[in-house]
Amino acid sequence: MAWIYALFHSLMVLSCSCGSDLKARSCSEVRQAYSTKGFSLVNVPHQEISGEHLRLCPQEHTCCTSEMEDKLSQQGKLEFENLIEESSHFVRTTFVSRHKKFDVGVSLKSSETQNV
Repeated sequence: MAWIYALFHSLMVLSCSCGSDLKARSCSEVRQAYSTKGFSLVNVPHQEISGEHLRLCPQEHTCCTSEMEDKLSQQGKLEFENLIEESSHFVRTTFVSRHKKFDVGVSLKSSETQNV
């Protein structure tokens, strides 16, 4: 759920859709933010475009493109997966450790039972 929020926030920042003014606005701030995230500016418009084809970005006039949506979506998914991996590491190592201790305990009890 956190990655969806992060993706939505990134898309909203990058969309720069500001009102119903028909005059095309510059996408320079969006270009800078997108570049800061490490993406190429090749598919980023210099002026707002129609967003009616977009799935996540606002469908009005926007600086967001389908390619940007796809790249940001992929990045959000990867960041979320990495976060889950990092967060679950402690739980997994604890489980494995306790599982081994349980197996040793059961083996000892089994040995004691057979020796009686």
